[in-house]
Amino acid sequence: MEAEAASDGIRLFAVGDSASPTPRHVRKWVETRPMEGLEIEVEQGADLHEALDRLSNHSLDLIAVSARLWNDAVEVSDTIVATALPRREESHILVASDRPAFLPHKSIILAPNRLQRRQLRRYRADFRVMDPRAFADAVGLTHPEGNALVIAEWLEELRGTGTITGYVSERHLFSAAAIDARRHTLMTDPREGETVRFLPSPLHGLTLLIARPGFPPSLAERIGDAESATAWDCEQILLQGVSQNIHDRVGMIVRHRQIGSLLKQAEVERDLLRSTSLLDAEGDVVNPAPLVEVLLEAVGRTGERTLMLERLVRMGDASTAIRLMLNDWDTMLDAVTAEHEEDIRMGPQRPAFLDL
Repeated sequence: MEAEAASDGIRLFAVGDSASPTPRHVRKWVETRPMEGLEIEVEQGADLHEALDRLSNHSLDLIAVSARLWNDAVEVSDTIVATALPRREESHILVASDRPAFLPHKSIILAPNRLQRRQLRRYRADFRVMDPRAFADAVGLTHPEGNALVIAEWLEELRGTGTITGYVSERHLFSAAAIDARRHTLMTDPREGETVRFLPSPLHGLTLLIARPGFPPSLAERIGDAESATAWDCEQILLQGVSQNIHDRVGMIVRHRQIGSLLKQAEVERDLLRSTSLLDAEGDVVNPAPLVEVLLEAVGRTGERTLMLERLVRMGDASTAIRLMLNDWDTMLDAVTAEHEEDIRMGPQRPAFLDL
């Protein structure tokens, strides 16, 4: 395979239509990461099953597919996740005339995903954040039927006419629809002076490369991205461990972090615990090797309350540490979602701390 790839190149099939981020991610990857002596021939189509058939009969070498689509697909035999492309556009965007902090009081914002609706309510309690279908029913409009690109164009029309203040979308849809408006990234790391994070939806922005068993590991390492491969391995473990009933209101991200970046963040946030855990008594870095950062959160219905876990672990310990983290998650989730019965010592009956 490796000799064949060197002489004939790699035949890659990107699964996705105009509303899918995968073809866009593949094009960006091919354009920005040239590999000497390796030609990559890219095709595009929307049918995953067709791509798998062609992979099995050796007319393709790799399939590029979004991690979310692959995770939801029925288990496919005789294939492996060879590697992953660099993660792109994992954060959603808010299309509006100004940054979220400066939008008018009681702005109407539409967001298709439950997680982003709750995160925006957490960010500003006065926002009137709604699902696009619910909003259409409430005001007597017809919600368009079609893919995400059609819906993005409809949302922009509503914003342009002043019916709504803004809406949450994805960067590839914004570009594909050629929308001429300001966009604001809902960032994982808070802006200076802010404290609220917008963790992305699980697996968002990850593109996997699927191959037949036996694909050369050296070639996979050469063309893939180590951080994205770690993210896929860890986030799918998290998804399997978190109840499927709350997948749509859980945010997560797994990424590599350099020690210098972590120390700078600890200084900005005045996080003494983090800085002391990375430095010895003399103020020197204990271990300069990069760490894996894991962030996992569940946001309550009104956005007022959040359960969040954060871990920094060594590269080689990531999968084990995440399974232990899931035990802590289950324990904490049970505690914050349990209703409190009347008790002589603890007081009268009261609702759960976190309403999911």
